[in-house]
Amino acid sequence: MEIIMVHGIWDKGSVYRRMADFLGEQGHHCHYPNLEPANGAHGLADLAEKLKVYIDHTIGSDVPFALIGFSMGTVISRYYLQVLGGASRVSHFFSISGPLHGTLTAHFWPGKASRDMRFRSQLLQQLNADTSALKHTTIHSYRTPFDLLIIPTRSSHWEIAADNHIVPALFHHRMLIHGKVYRHIAETLKPSA
Repeated sequence: MEIIMVHGIWDKGSVYRRMADFLGEQGHHCHYPNLEPANGAHGLADLAEKLKVYIDHTIGSDVPFALIGFSMGTVISRYYLQVLGGASRVSHFFSISGPLHGTLTAHFWPGKASRDMRFRSQLLQQLNADTSALKHTTIHSYRTPFDLLIIPTRSSHWEIAADNHIVPALFHHRMLIHGKVYRHIAETLKPSA
């Protein structure tokens, strides 16, 4: 299966290298773009538009795929899914440590991306007000109680998810290399016999 992996703020796609290697061994084709500017200076809608261009250019405009978002990348992914029509192609969306309802730390960062991730931001209110576009996409959410960037950590809990996993990763970025996360993704995407 084709898998698109969306990184978080100040990151590059290479943060997914270990997970991509593992999923690649399971027969999946993983793509992890560098979305620029990585600080989200022009906002998350801008990065979602760039994600759409990348996906259409890389795997085509009609190939189905699974989508993984980490941290800010979960909100970028949601905008792609819910506003730009991506949900029609995505079978599974894996949300890892995403500020789905905002995060306190975004109030201390400058820039448009952080404003988009604040509690009750216009963008988050838009996404949370109508999730009907996601009705045919299976959602899986993961969070760690030790997250110091997503505060409160319950902001990563998604009521409409098929499952919400609490993972004992010690830090925010450790979620991307925690075996419980990528093994669950691999098991979920395993072709049925």
